[in-house]
Amino acid sequence: MKCRAFVLLISAAGSLSVHASSRPRLPSASMVPATATRPSPVVGRPNDPLFGTQYYFETMNVLEAWRITAGSPTCLVGVLDTGFDLKHPDLRGNLLPEYQAEGMEHPDSWPVKHHGTAVAGLIAAKANNGIGLAGLAPECRILPAAYGTHALFRERTPEASRQWNILVGQKQAQAMRYLVDKGCRVINCSFTPALSLKAGFEYAIAHDVVVVVASGNVNSHRPAWPAGVLDVLCVGGVDQNDQRWVDPPKEVEVAKGQKKTITQGSAYGIGLNVVAPMRGLAVCTPRHFNDHLLDDQWKEVPLGKAMRWYLHGEKGGTSYATPMATALVALIRSLRPDLDYRQVIKIVEQGADDLGEKGWDKYTGWGRINFAKSLKLAQSWPKAR
Repeated sequence: MKCRAFVLLISAAGSLSVHASSRPRLPSASMVPATATRPSPVVGRPNDPLFGTQYYFETMNVLEAWRITAGSPTCLVGVLDTGFDLKHPDLRGNLLPEYQAEGMEHPDSWPVKHHGTAVAGLIAAKANNGIGLAGLAPECRILPAAYGTHALFRERTPEASRQWNILVGQKQAQAMRYLVDKGCRVINCSFTPALSLKAGFEYAIAHDVVVVVASGNVNSHRPAWPAGVLDVLCVGGVDQNDQRWVDPPKEVEVAKGQKKTITQGSAYGIGLNVVAPMRGLAVCTPRHFNDHLLDDQWKEVPLGKAMRWYLHGEKGGTSYATPMATALVALIRSLRPDLDYRQVIKIVEQGADDLGEKGWDKYTGWGRINFAKSLKLAQSWPKAR
């Protein structure tokens, strides 16, 4: 089977939105050429001006991995998120038209579109284009799937939250089926899934899709469902020094008029596969947030530092570690589309740099992902039977 991964992303290729009733035809598996995989056109350090902030390229040996492959244009990665900025210049050319969940709100607003835009950019921002950042799988393309928002989400009452969790899980499951049916081979889920998404996960796994999920940000000894229950790739977060992410305790509002003290950190325990960097990152962001800023000069803002189209130093959680692993899976599936999802997950695990106790440990799983080591393993991995 030829590789196709749809990453739910905002496409700079245009402002088109694809609803369930009007979907463009995408290439079938039989149309994907076996020779589509190719080394990165980037020789040495990319000329993207913010590449100097991307410390994780060195940490994870990405440039060395690109000598093997930087992905394939026929390898489509799926990113499931609230929304995407379809006009972001650093994503132009790597994004297909967007799927939007019906019956949900899809406002053109920064709160709805930032997260998906940031995740998409980490995976597949164009490299060596002289602007912004370099994505980790810059030769892959992305199919964005937006599940949007709803009035129930804004009510912030216990009953509204219960109804929201059911509704959003159902919409996410529909979007996931859409991505699978279009040939997606890896899907990024940088959110805490509701139980009503179970059918979507099972459908994707049954169709040999690698589903990449975040371990969660609640510093618990159990990663967020479905890790440890379903056959997914669960990713935790580490900082610039390969230390598990844990923040000091803080007070947050959990419902209208209700506050509690929480400690945020990368969830750990049974079901955690690997970890990846998620602190001190520069990410793509919608223009709404910083249109008044310059293109080449950082300005201090409440979330960190910003310039037009980019944000640096935001306190992202494990949802920013997840696309790192998604990008690695996309490269593996570009190189070896004949391997099944279990083999791909095993390659990610075995290629990781061990950080804690020898072998698997509850805090860092099999270790922090290493692009070059995993791709070298993939080159000689026996074919799936």
